[in-house]
Amino acid sequence: MITFPNARTRRVRFCVATAIAVTCAAVAIGPVAASASTLAEGDATPPVQVEPIDPSDPVINSDGTITGGDDHILGTDRCGSTASFPPLGSYGPVSQATCAYIGSPGAMADYTWSVAPFSRSQACVSGLGYNSATSPVYSGVGCGKSGAKNVSWGNVFGYQKLKAYATGLLTGGMIAWH
Repeated sequence: MITFPNARTRRVRFCVATAIAVTCAAVAIGPVAASASTLAEGDATPPVQVEPIDPSDPVINSDGTITGGDDHILGTDRCGSTASFPPLGSYGPVSQATCAYIGSPGAMADYTWSVAPFSRSQACVSGLGYNSATSPVYSGVGCGKSGAKNVSWGNVFGYQKLKAYATGLLTGGMIAWH
């Protein structure tokens, strides 16, 4: 005995076939839509975020504007931190700034530091920067009692970091930096 599908069965089959066709079309069109949403020529690419950023921390943009803080924190200890350095020439712990920094292509990050007045030692200091592949690189920012230098930062969103070691064998110390 041959049976023919009734109207309800034909509607269900039609709906299933339509759903399959629409899904296949969406999958086929998906890559085209994704490529259409890429940045147009001349648009700036967003910075690469290299670590979690505390939303309560002020953020400094590479153009000097500040979000989440007042204009008086840029270039002050309120945006920097302190770092310790042990005797015997080994690096002390890495010190992280209290403000995040949003770079842009070609941006430089400024490090200004000085050994605390009560420290009798001198230090050699390295500041975190990023190469063109957004890989972290520590660059020397000077030796002695104080110093300042710009290091390559680029299109990166993260915190500036600094580490130091004593140049003398018997005394360590502290550094204030921003």
